[in-house]
Amino acid sequence: MLRTEEQKQAILSRLEPTKVYENVVPKDLMSDLLEAWEAGPKNHKNTGPVTYDYYPNKDAHTDWWLKADKFVTEFIGDHWTFATNFYKVDQPHILHNDDSVRWIPDLYKTVVIPLEIEKPTNFAVFDQCYLDGPVKLRHGGQPKHKNHDKPQVYYNQDLLDNSELIGYTGEVFDELLYNKYFTHLPIQRFTGLTVEQIVEWKPGDIIVFDTARIHCAANFLETGIKQKLGYSIFTAK
Repeated sequence: MLRTEEQKQAILSRLEPTKVYENVVPKDLMSDLLEAWEAGPKNHKNTGPVTYDYYPNKDAHTDWWLKADKFVTEFIGDHWTFATNFYKVDQPHILHNDDSVRWIPDLYKTVVIPLEIEKPTNFAVFDQCYLDGPVKLRHGGQPKHKNHDKPQVYYNQDLLDNSELIGYTGEVFDELLYNKYFTHLPIQRFTGLTVEQIVEWKPGDIIVFDTARIHCAANFLETGIKQKLGYSIFTAK
């Protein structure tokens, strides 16, 4: 167990609805973030994405980061950031949470800043949480295919049973929602999950949601989108 029950309850007591702030990212900040992505060291993960991982709590603060942090503070208030990452993906993100075994943070908000995409797509946040480390949900199956041939991938453990989630319902997932948004994953992966919000993922906007919550991308491939580039900021109290 990564956290005590008291620590978990403190995180759960702060849960709030997901929020989207439309057309709020300044053009100069967007330009700075794109330049940072181009200049930063790339990490080709065995799980698919190409990322640039920037850690404000241990790396020297850059001008672009100071500007980004000041910007997000307007929306989430006091916080500290335990990790951030840029990601370019040509496959939709699977079900996962955001956490850190190294820092064991008092989880607060994740801020997603969409940077580049051919046209808007969607992003889903679920009611369920996991507070014992970073996980990828593999309910109803075993690790498989080229991205899932190991039980541990880049610090995320494979969670093979969704009943370990906080808020697990045990119910079959809504088939209409599945067919509309999530066909990049087997429907069994969504067993016991309920949608908190499905929002638009669009450059210029920011998405703010509770870092403890399970979330994933919609299947943007079905709408003809080939890839997307975003920046996520993971915060704690």
